[in-house]
Amino acid sequence: MYEKFSTQLQSSLKPATELFAINAKAMEQLAQQQTGLFTSLLNDNVALAKTISTQSNLMGAIEVQKAYAENVQGKLVSAAKEAAGVISKSQEEAGEIFKGAFEQAKDLAATAAKGGKK
Repeated sequence: MYEKFSTQLQSSLKPATELFAINAKAMEQLAQQQTGLFTSLLNDNVALAKTISTQSNLMGAIEVQKAYAENVQGKLVSAAKEAAGVISKSQEEAGEIFKGAFEQAKDLAATAAKGGKK
């Protein structure tokens, strides 16, 4: 009886365990992406400061600043798309888990209903 209870408990907790694993994987990927983005932006900022300090006229400094702003915008857009992709993939995987869990619950309910009618 204990073995049956243990098996049922493990079976019922499997979807929650899978969801936790998906969330942990997504958080790890997002953290790595954000760390890379932050490092890249920091390096770009240092390069901007060096480049602007060498400019002798205002127009040159403005052009450097404009290029920097466009570069940052591109990186932010790219990072947002990557993050959305990670989240979307996680949502799809979670949806499959929920679908499987609901099917399993439906089957268990049908089996229990058949057992109760005898």
